[in-house]
Amino acid sequence: MDDKLLYFGEVTLGSESAGYSANEVNFEVDSYDLSNLEDAILVVIANGAVTAAEISLYSGAATAPTTALHTYPTIAAMADGDRVELSLPLTCSQYLRVGGEGTGKIIAWIEEGGKSA
Repeated sequence: MDDKLLYFGEVTLGSESAGYSANEVNFEVDSYDLSNLEDAILVVIANGAVTAAEISLYSGAATAPTTALHTYPTIAAMADGDRVELSLPLTCSQYLRVGGEGTGKIIAWIEEGGKSA
């Protein structure tokens, strides 16, 4: 993906508590309607083997938010390079980042164009 503004980067999933992406998206307004991102999705790629991944979007008014906005159903297992496409919730606060619990590492970003066929 070329637009690094929407790139969360790598996340090491936490085994005891959530691990978070170092990068967050800053929408530069107090509240953002994600439906403005026409047909946008959250893309998650396994970076090595991943098990019991509980991926969440975190949103807040300050950088590095840790308040879960939306938690997706647990993904039992992903092999290296597996791609999962997830819908975005409709609204968030100014800052948005990805995190979660489980075992392994993921790479995540927001991509426009909707889910693959």
